[in-house]
Amino acid sequence: MTAVTRRERVEQKERAILEAAAEAFVESGYDGARMADIAKRAGVAEGTVYLYFKTKTDLMRAFVADFWGDLTQRAEQAVADKGETFEALDALAAMHLQNLIERFDVVELTQSGRVRRGDTPGNREFMKAYVAVFDRIWRRGMDRSELIETAVHWQARDIFFGSLEYAARTIRLHRDRTQASVVDNLIETLKKRYAVTTKEKPSTQKSERLLQRLEAAVTRLENTSNRA
Repeated sequence: MTAVTRRERVEQKERAILEAAAEAFVESGYDGARMADIAKRAGVAEGTVYLYFKTKTDLMRAFVADFWGDLTQRAEQAVADKGETFEALDALAAMHLQNLIERFDVVELTQSGRVRRGDTPGNREFMKAYVAVFDRIWRRGMDRSELIETAVHWQARDIFFGSLEYAARTIRLHRDRTQASVVDNLIETLKKRYAVTTKEKPSTQKSERLLQRLEAAVTRLENTSNRA
């Protein structure tokens, strides 16, 4: 059996503290959570918690960074092999809705007034990194002419995340509501509003002819240059 290294022990203890903090913050909120209680939940002395995190604010910030960092990684993995815009958005929506349903209390906590007011500096940046996964998909769709040129990015993003958040609340209250229909309807709505139709797409033949003309022009320039 391989011995646990000092680094691994440190990481395990930090992980235990963060998990305990997540429970305490969700149950009692930032103001109600106590470092002594977090230490007890983590199975360490209160002084040990302060060795890792100097203040409760530092611990809250680390907790938020850890949560959104994990969510961002999951999102990137979900869309990694999805090439087409709406295929990628479908995968992101399914992943986001599932995590909202399972960890809604945590999401709500990290978006609380204290975080928004900036009492824990940098927390908004962690959430922005997650939302950036959607942004990259959208920009790629625009670059590939899969989305209409008049599409307003921030409006589409609000529709995407706003719809899923509202649906998650509904599903948590009414367990008979299905997740699949939510994602399907959202993607279909986005397609109808933002997808480029076949008629709007540039002709492939025209594009190929233009490319051939450009290649021929480059060849003529190279030949002229070689003779000079």
